[in-house]
Amino acid sequence: MVDGQSHSLTSDSTTVRELLVEAGIELSEADEVTPPLFTPLVDEQTILVVRVVEETDTLLKSIPFERKIVRNESMGADAPPIIVQGGQEGLQEETIRIVYRDGLESERWVTQVAMIEAAQDEIVMIGIGSSGSNFSFNGILAYISDGTAVVLRGLTAFPEQLNSGGRLDGRVFSLSPDGRNLLYTRITTDTSSFNNSLWIIGTERLSEPRELDIRNVLWAGWNPSQDNQIAFTTANSTSLPPGWEANNDLWIGGLSADPEMPFEPEQVVEAYPATYGWWGGNYAWSPTGRYIAYSFANEVGLIDPEAASSSQQHIQLQRFTEYNTLLDWVWVPTLSWSADGRFLAFTNHSSQDPEEMAFDSWVVDVTNGLTGRFVEQSGMWSHMHWTPARRGIGGARSADSQIAFLKSSDPLNSLRSSYTLWLIDQDGSNGRQIYPPAGENSLFPREQQFMAWSPDGRDIAFIFNDALYMLNIETQESRRITQDDAVSSHPTWTILDQSSPTEPSDSTDDEDLPIPREFERLLLDEIP
Repeated sequence: MVDGQSHSLTSDSTTVRELLVEAGIELSEADEVTPPLFTPLVDEQTILVVRVVEETDTLLKSIPFERKIVRNESMGADAPPIIVQGGQEGLQEETIRIVYRDGLESERWVTQVAMIEAAQDEIVMIGIGSSGSNFSFNGILAYISDGTAVVLRGLTAFPEQLNSGGRLDGRVFSLSPDGRNLLYTRITTDTSSFNNSLWIIGTERLSEPRELDIRNVLWAGWNPSQDNQIAFTTANSTSLPPGWEANNDLWIGGLSADPEMPFEPEQVVEAYPATYGWWGGNYAWSPTGRYIAYSFANEVGLIDPEAASSSQQHIQLQRFTEYNTLLDWVWVPTLSWSADGRFLAFTNHSSQDPEEMAFDSWVVDVTNGLTGRFVEQSGMWSHMHWTPARRGIGGARSADSQIAFLKSSDPLNSLRSSYTLWLIDQDGSNGRQIYPPAGENSLFPREQQFMAWSPDGRDIAFIFNDALYMLNIETQESRRITQDDAVSSHPTWTILDQSSPTEPSDSTDDEDLPIPREFERLLLDEIP
């Protein structure tokens, strides 16, 4: 069958190729023959020849412009918007490949795009009134400003720089649960490779930094149920990218109130074999201090520091296909606990294709392993943050909590996409964008510690366009805290508590920790 006609032939040829030559059928390189030319002939065999022709065409296509909104604090809120820059459509030339099979178009796709003239965005300036006035808040808030540690003690008017003793690298920056100490890493004098050190400093005025004699730290965090216990992981410095090789270990140790006493941590995990383990993992201590959650490129689980043997230390909660960045860095899920320590939120790679950008955000019940997908296509930098436990009142229950996270504006390209700040209820419902308002430029950083909840869960401190902001959840009022041009990052917020911490509870029975009905439905619907 060829060229719309059917021919019946008798031949002594041995292959399809020989038969077509004998019949005088000429083929082009693009023609498709079924079965293939090398196929041996058998009696009553049908041979189909499809004529394939390829053409290219070029089209001019306009590029629509976008509207960008700029907020100006010097303009009154009632002032009419000002068009700073008019919008103008762009123009691009698309080269299209068209494939015809037996005269009928069967495929068409764009092979090349050439920009002739880029679109010019329309920029509109709106007034929001002055937000530079000072205001008070609950607790103590710390952040990094151009590599230095700054604290705010319940009032934005008087930022105080701590004597950290050197430039901070931002890998570790966390206030203790009682707010009296700051744990951080700083860059050593050798900047040619990965090389940092772990330090602690009191948040009271004129405090002196204290070195813990721990080098090359990838992660460190406070035990939320205590005020003097930390855990950390380390790496070996190398000359190859990214500059370190993770040990995938875990150390836990208590800090003495006496600065002269040495810090003597104990090794809980010697090493853990993980996919792309050279990069390292992410960790998060549970609010009760019972477990430390971990994540690597293709799994999320728990570490039990009190396990009877090393084989029982790691409890795997979920596995998925790792994302291959094709570069010298690794994407690893970030982790966030519910205030009662029962649920763990994280983002995973949801495709079987290791190079496809597909990332969903999930919540798992650590008592039974049930998982629920809360946000589909949230993006690789979504960084879920659960409202914290309320210190001194027994901790917030999951039914009272919410989850803040970043959501990709372009999920299919979430690596480079812009993100907006969203909020969902504890059962995954009622998702809504809370910052910035729709239509405004979105300039959130990519690191996990881009935000911090207030101790009472009513406000969020976050980094936006390198500045520190505070947003009230109920009123949706946002205020810029930092007014200088310094780059701010890594906010950490807690209550300044002089009382003893609440004793952690090991109880996880259903009477004490009920599963909300909506969440229970989601969990059962999403069992892998």
